[in-house]
Amino acid sequence: MGGQLAVNWAIIPAAGLGTRMAENAVLGCKELVEVGGQSMLERTIREVEKAGIENIIVVSSPNKPAIDTALQNRGVNIVHQAEPKGLIDAVRCAKNLVKNQPMLIALPDVLYPEQNPTSALLEKYVGLTTLAIVKTELPWARHLHDTGRVTKIEGDMLTGISRKNPAKPFPIGEYRITGRSIWNQDFWDVAENDEVLALQKLATKRKLQVCIVKTSYVDVGLPIGYDYAQMIFNQ
Repeated sequence: MGGQLAVNWAIIPAAGLGTRMAENAVLGCKELVEVGGQSMLERTIREVEKAGIENIIVVSSPNKPAIDTALQNRGVNIVHQAEPKGLIDAVRCAKNLVKNQPMLIALPDVLYPEQNPTSALLEKYVGLTTLAIVKTELPWARHLHDTGRVTKIEGDMLTGISRKNPAKPFPIGEYRITGRSIWNQDFWDVAENDEVLALQKLATKRKLQVCIVKTSYVDVGLPIGYDYAQMIFNQ
């Protein structure tokens, strides 16, 4: 890949505590949980590779050595987040390698059984921070909390995002940000420590593009999501 608008780097954050998935975690790592015969981490790496990105950074933790072991000779870069301080801090741990280039962010506990969301994002990218969004549908939508909800879209521009309301259910049929995005320098110019706040600032400036991924998806960060994922990927 190449060119001014090319996205040549992907970052996969895998340093979180994953407390909601502790029961199913492998050696303390939810990212190593197998779904349909592959770990969630390996599935995400393969998704990115199939989309054409060769430079992949996995952000792990010094407290999760099993990830380093699993990725030996895998051909990816590994950096460590000293302690879990959120998504922006995790990605910053990899930014020295990427520098000011745009980067694909792929959360390994969000899986897409039908369409490759990384490919969809790369096709859509025109130099703006871009988010993959999915329309929530039953039956999975009834298990979602009201986080990452899109409130306003104008053409290809996302102009409204709600704050996180984890105590409320997600409204079925509305669009949700779903674990895949491309961040560029515009994002870092407004980013502090809260990615939702940064995205809201970009939305206000009309510098935030959407990519609607027309597929079901599964949030395996929840135990119910693990059961649902096994049902889908083992069909």
